[in-house]
Amino acid sequence: MKDRKDTQFQKKTKLGPGYILASALFLTLTLGPFLWAFFISITPEYEMFTNTPNFLPKEPVLSNYTELLLGESQYSQRLFSGLFNSLKAVLVTLLCGIPIATITAYTLARLRFPGKAVFKYGLLITMVIPVFATIIPLFRIFSTHRLLDKTFWLSLVYVSSFLPMSTWLMSNYFATIPRELEEAARVDGCGTLGCFFRIILPNSYPILISAALIMFLSAWGQYQIPLILASSANTKPVSIVTSEFMTKDTIFYGITAAGGLIAILPPALAALFFRRYLVNGMMQGSTKG
Repeated sequence: MKDRKDTQFQKKTKLGPGYILASALFLTLTLGPFLWAFFISITPEYEMFTNTPNFLPKEPVLSNYTELLLGESQYSQRLFSGLFNSLKAVLVTLLCGIPIATITAYTLARLRFPGKAVFKYGLLITMVIPVFATIIPLFRIFSTHRLLDKTFWLSLVYVSSFLPMSTWLMSNYFATIPRELEEAARVDGCGTLGCFFRIILPNSYPILISAALIMFLSAWGQYQIPLILASSANTKPVSIVTSEFMTKDTIFYGITAAGGLIAILPPALAALFFRRYLVNGMMQGSTKG
């Protein structure tokens, strides 16, 4: 009987050729660019321009990485400056965005006020507004009030971009927490703030980590917004710095590829370390509207 069940289970879980082909195509399209960039980063510059170039380098080198990480060249200084600027912008975005999103989400999930439904769905509609629709007005405002090249105001633009999604996910997650927990706390003398800090927040760490990770990944990878609003060396994020390794006169493919791979390490490690919270938070935060 047991062998029959095992046989039936194996038949049900047998992977078809379509699934294998789709998985292989997905992995190729996803990991292919990173592998290609890595091979370019370890290929000597002279080998790239031979008449018979190879996909794999004949003589792999790590000089591009040592120059960026251990050297004192302008590329190394600009890369570390960009990493520091990106880190500053991400920290300010998280410090401003997570508290605002959390309080707004709790208000939408638990409190009643006139126009609540209109506000909630209006917040959802703002997620489909493209960044190019607002970047020119933002530049005019920043230029008029001398806010260009300032990390704090740049981070507030990030917050306004990521706030609708984070608030929506948190609000749906808070709605799944039983109201009986808050009612029991109110019997013991807790007010609205007491319920929020003692009941809601301790039971919401998956969605909080998930929202923080989404903001972190989104802010780190921004390109269009800082390209317009942060053009100085003191505020340029690493995404812009690495793109400037290519100029109209010269293109150093190896060092550009190495810089790009180094730039994606922080968000990649964060996503890898917190992937469980990201999946759980987004799944539970999207089940109830």
